[in-house]
Amino acid sequence: MIFWTELTDKLNRITLNFPDEREKEYRDFYFVRSYKTTRFAYLILSLLYAFFGYLDSLVAQQYFDLFIIIRVIVVVLLLFVFFYSYTTKFRNNWQTLIFITYFLGAVGIILMLVMLPEVVVYSSGLILVFLAGSVLIRLRFLAFSISSWLVIIFYIIAGIIWDVDYTIVMSNTFFFAGAIIIGMIAAYRTEVFNRDNFNLYLQIAKKNVQIEHANKNLEDKVEERTKLLNFRNKELKEEVKRRSLVEKELIAAKEKAEESDKLKSAFLANMSHEIRTPMNGIMGFANLLHEAESEEEFDEFVDSIIKSGEHLLNLINDIIDLSKIEAGILKIEKSNFELNRLTKEIYDMFSVDSNIVSKNIKLTYHDGLPDEDSLIYTDRVRLKQIMINLVNNACKYTDEGSVEFYYTIQENSLHFVVKDTGIGIPDESQKFIFDRFMQASNGRTSGRDSTGLGLSITKTYLNLMGGSISVKSKIDEGSEFSFILPDIIEIKKPLEYDTI
Repeated sequence: MIFWTELTDKLNRITLNFPDEREKEYRDFYFVRSYKTTRFAYLILSLLYAFFGYLDSLVAQQYFDLFIIIRVIVVVLLLFVFFYSYTTKFRNNWQTLIFITYFLGAVGIILMLVMLPEVVVYSSGLILVFLAGSVLIRLRFLAFSISSWLVIIFYIIAGIIWDVDYTIVMSNTFFFAGAIIIGMIAAYRTEVFNRDNFNLYLQIAKKNVQIEHANKNLEDKVEERTKLLNFRNKELKEEVKRRSLVEKELIAAKEKAEESDKLKSAFLANMSHEIRTPMNGIMGFANLLHEAESEEEFDEFVDSIIKSGEHLLNLINDIIDLSKIEAGILKIEKSNFELNRLTKEIYDMFSVDSNIVSKNIKLTYHDGLPDEDSLIYTDRVRLKQIMINLVNNACKYTDEGSVEFYYTIQENSLHFVVKDTGIGIPDESQKFIFDRFMQASNGRTSGRDSTGLGLSITKTYLNLMGGSISVKSKIDEGSEFSFILPDIIEIKKPLEYDTI
C-alpha cells in the first residue's frame, strides 16, 4: 500500500497531476481557459495544411494525387475537431481528439517526407506542426510528449522502410528532436504555470468564500440590528400615533358631546315650538267651534283641527322612531311581500293627499316588475315608511308640476327613485340634508309643516337595512331622491335529504 502510494506520487510528479479531487477541477478549469485557443489553432492548422498542397503542385508532381488525398483526410479531421468544439460533448474528450489529430497530421507529413526526402520544405512543415502543437493547440504536457516521440519513432521506421538516406533521416531526426524538446519545455512550463495559477485561484476562491461568509455574518448582524432599530422605531411611531389618535378621539368626542348638547337643546326648543304650533291650532279652532256662524265655517274649523292633529301625530311618531333609533332597540323584521302592491298603496294614499289635490299636482308611478314577479324579501313596514317620507316630501315641496316615483331591480337590489318639479334644494343644504335635527331652507320652506326629521330617519332605516340614499337637486327645477336596497330576493337553500 505504501509502495503504491509512493509510486503514485512519483507518477504525479511526472504527469503533473494533482493527487486528489483538484485534478478534475483543474481539467475543467483548463478546458474553460483553453478551448477557444484550441479552436482557433485548429482553424489555422487547417489553412496551413491546405496551403502546403500548393507546394505539392510545385515540388511533388509525381506524388501530387497521393499527397492531396493525405492532405484532404487530415484537413477534414482538423475541421471536424474545429466544428465539434462547438458542441457540449467536446469537453469530455477534447484532449484525446487533440492527441489523435496531432499525431495523424504529423504522420501525414512524415509519409510525404519519406517519399521526397530531399525536399526540405516538408521537414520544415513537420517542425512547424510540432511548434504549433506545442504552442497553440493546448495539448497537455504528457500527451504532447508521448505523441511527439511516437512521431519521431514513426519517422525513423518509415525512413528505414522507404530506404531514405541515413544522413537525411538523422539530420531531420535531430531537428525534430530539438523541436520536441523545446515544445516539451514550453508545454511543461505552461502546465506548471497553469497549475500554479489554478492553486492560486483555489486559494483566492477559498479566501473569497471566507470573506463572503464573514461579510454575510456582518450583514446578518447589521440586518438584525437594523430590524431591531426599525422595530423600536415602529413601536415608537405607533405609540405616538396611538396617543395622537386618542387625543384626536378625545377632542372629537368632546366636540361631538358639545355639538350633541347644542343640537339636542336646539331640537328640544324646535320640538316645543313644533308641538305648540299644532296644539295652539287645535285649541284655537276648538274654541272657535262655539262661535261658528254656519255649517261651512264649522266644517272648516273641524278640518283645521284634524290637520293640526295629524301634524301633531306625525311629529310624535317621528320623535318615537328617533328615540328607538337612539336607544338601539329598532329591529329590522324581513318578510316576503309583493312590491307592486306596496307601490299601489303609496299611490292611493297620496293621490288624495291635500298637497296633490289642492295644488293640482300630477302624481304618477310605474313598477319595474310585473305583478306576478314582484315578490321581494325585506322589512315591509320600514320600506313603506321610507317611501312615504320621500313621496310626502316631494308633494310637500312641489307647488306645481308633477311628482313621479318608480323602481327597478338591478342585480338583486331595489333602486327606488322619486322625482319632483318642486322648489329644489340649495347646494350647500344638500351636504347636511340627511343629518339629524337639520332642515334645508331656501326662504320658501316656511309654512310647510316639516320637522326636519323625516330624511334623517329615512337614511337611518336604509343604513340598518344595508342600503344607501342620495339626492340631486337644482333650485326652481326640482329634486330627485333615490335609494338602493340590496339583497331583496330571498335565496332559498336547497333541501337536504337523508341518505340511507
